[in-house]
Amino acid sequence: MIKKIDAVAQVTKSAHVFIFDRVTGKPLFPIREMPVPKSSLPDEMVWPTQPVPTLPAPFARQTLAETELNPYAANRDSVVAQYRRAKKGPFQPLSKTPTLLLPGADGGPEWGGAAVDPEGILYVNANEMAWLFSLSATPKVDELVHLSPGNRLYTTYCVACHGPDRKGNPSSGYPSLVNIGQRRDREYVAKLITSGKGMMPGLSVLTAGQKQELLAFLFNDEKVETVTTTSGLPAKPGPYVPYRFNGYTKFLDSKGYPAIKPPWGTLTAIDLNTGHQIWQKTLGEFPELTKRGLLPTGTENYGGPVVTKGGLLFIAATKDGMFRAYDKKTGHLLWQTQLPAAGFATPSTYEVNGKQFIVIACGGAKLGVPKGDSYVAFALP
Repeated sequence: MIKKIDAVAQVTKSAHVFIFDRVTGKPLFPIREMPVPKSSLPDEMVWPTQPVPTLPAPFARQTLAETELNPYAANRDSVVAQYRRAKKGPFQPLSKTPTLLLPGADGGPEWGGAAVDPEGILYVNANEMAWLFSLSATPKVDELVHLSPGNRLYTTYCVACHGPDRKGNPSSGYPSLVNIGQRRDREYVAKLITSGKGMMPGLSVLTAGQKQELLAFLFNDEKVETVTTTSGLPAKPGPYVPYRFNGYTKFLDSKGYPAIKPPWGTLTAIDLNTGHQIWQKTLGEFPELTKRGLLPTGTENYGGPVVTKGGLLFIAATKDGMFRAYDKKTGHLLWQTQLPAAGFATPSTYEVNGKQFIVIACGGAKLGVPKGDSYVAFALP
């Protein structure tokens, strides 16, 4: 006998789907507590287990074998060496040794989330991008004294994201600060330091004088006669934290492609009634690789899908700037078109005077692609 249950489903950046009874909170598929690695850092204690659903199966890779490294990488020997040095496996605590994180810092699924239809089929797009994370010892006060005041502040607050060379990681959303004065004025950067923007938090802990010291360092116009004072050290240092994060580093080959074997982006249909996948398709392509005769590899993707009563699934999201429509039952690609800029957003659909429209915001900017400022709407003639 078929029983209908009001349910809630949650996708996670580890590419799991947790499904619960919406009224009682009881899991609809068993959840097991999986033993996870201990921390190698002195005095750090991590919880010994993590909850993992038995169904549905993860919709993105959780582990990576050496045979799954990018076979097209021009610097394959270097890629293999990085892989062999890294700690691997799910739920690895960070340490001084690089840790291979898969799914990476941007999922699995991204902020766009999933779509679901009344039949209980969930549709979710995912990134297959590995990252390398590591920690290093936090500089102590006496190790910062030889630096200029602005450099001390940069080393304390900014280096994890923008790097010691200020080059950042633009493909991950962390812009270069090299020659920032040629792109932004001082007032704009000062506001960012105070208020933050996007992934960057505001540095409210800094005094007005320290903000000016940091600005002078960023704009390369510090006038430093001596660096042996305590100026430029944190205003409110708080408890000493022995390690700091070394920044967001994607596991890439020398040409900027993912260092792992494709697919690098996927779209998956999961039957929430049974917990089993119905289909999974590669989402997105690099046109230059396709021209070389490679099958579409998939790309990183940001923004979710929308599914319609007529049996279509619409999604943009991909780095290649395409907008696509799929048959929701089979995953067959029915239509695609090039957008004026990548649509890193979830589409909206609506009806006006009996005519259905679907609209997507084309902002671009992420992943190094051009910026856009348009909304594009589609409808049948």
